[in-house]
Amino acid sequence: MKTALTKRTGVDTLIEAYRSHVLGRNLPNPASVNFSSTREIMVQPSGGLDLWSRLSGVLVWACTLTELTATWTHTADDRLLVQVIGRTAGGTPITIYGGGTFDECCGLVPLALDEREGVSLDELYTLVSLLREHGQHEREVA
Repeated sequence: MKTALTKRTGVDTLIEAYRSHVLGRNLPNPASVNFSSTREIMVQPSGGLDLWSRLSGVLVWACTLTELTATWTHTADDRLLVQVIGRTAGGTPITIYGGGTFDECCGLVPLALDEREGVSLDELYTLVSLLREHGQHEREVA
């Protein structure tokens, strides 16, 4: 019987790190997962129609990471992009991102067009809470 040796690639390692990270966790399903040749995982959690629900998914994923940095950007095409960069428990770099049209921010994000700023998870949580309250209020009025 011959034994075939298989060479593990960087992508194999990333897929294994991803599997290890999500195993046993109740995380929002990803809309997109990318395994980069720069040995990084990028995840866009799926979300609902509201900005608050899409950003909630980013926050849930972010809470499973270490060594976090987060930014929000008012992109040139008038969107809000939130990125959280961190590491899995095994040390694999992972970026979680999401967002929506900038007008969905309801004036709560103080960024000029094409501006980017560091943000804390507490600030993101506050934004999500305020957007959710705003959406609930609008539904009650309607």
